[in-house]
Amino acid sequence: MRIVIADAHRVFAEALTSLLKMAGHEIVGCATELDAAAGIIKREQVDACVMDLGLPGTGHLSGIARVVARAPRTAFVVLAESADAESLASVVSAGVRGVALKSDDFVEILRVLTGATSSRAANRGARGAVLSLAAQTGLGPRNRSRSRSRQGDERAQFLTQREREALARLVQGDSTTAIARSMGVRVSTARSHVDAVLTKLGAHSRLEAVAYAVRERLVEVDAPASVDGGESDRSQAAGD
Repeated sequence: MRIVIADAHRVFAEALTSLLKMAGHEIVGCATELDAAAGIIKREQVDACVMDLGLPGTGHLSGIARVVARAPRTAFVVLAESADAESLASVVSAGVRGVALKSDDFVEILRVLTGATSSRAANRGARGAVLSLAAQTGLGPRNRSRSRSRQGDERAQFLTQREREALARLVQGDSTTAIARSMGVRVSTARSHVDAVLTKLGAHSRLEAVAYAVRERLVEVDAPASVDGGESDRSQAAGD
């Protein structure tokens, strides 16, 4: 599946890109604004677009409806912070084919994405959309965040202060060398901190640890100005 990711948070976009690639999908491009995503879709053959509902340009549903209408061959899936009935009805009426929460597990997001693409072909013009389990039950952001927070705290409580610093640097996209420099330690020591973080969080890679930290709000994440998918940023986030 050829996919465009539209999200203003570089770290989240990078993590989602990596996970989708591992699932066998091709990421055509990333964008930080709705119009930029529309431009990529216009130039490329795109099967699906995964977009953050808080993305610049999505504030007015007319904007989403306009982009959806201009790309009839593309299935649009929204990742929302919350999933109340009113917002669900609005985005579905705008033509969105799938809705999941940003706090959903990757497997659930992938299920919605795959289902939205399949249902789009089978139910062209239908008003229904594929929803994640959390979206189906109308789980509000307050209850969802509390549940996620408890789960995140259970793992994070075992991190030392220095390991938390290393995790925060990973989320910012720093390499092992940059982490060592900022923490004033040797590269080998920084690598040990990172390895401890992965072990305690139950993550199999740095990107998985970053995705977990962002999803569970273990660290504060700032939204950068752009997501261009540059090799330098990816290489730093992925390893040494």
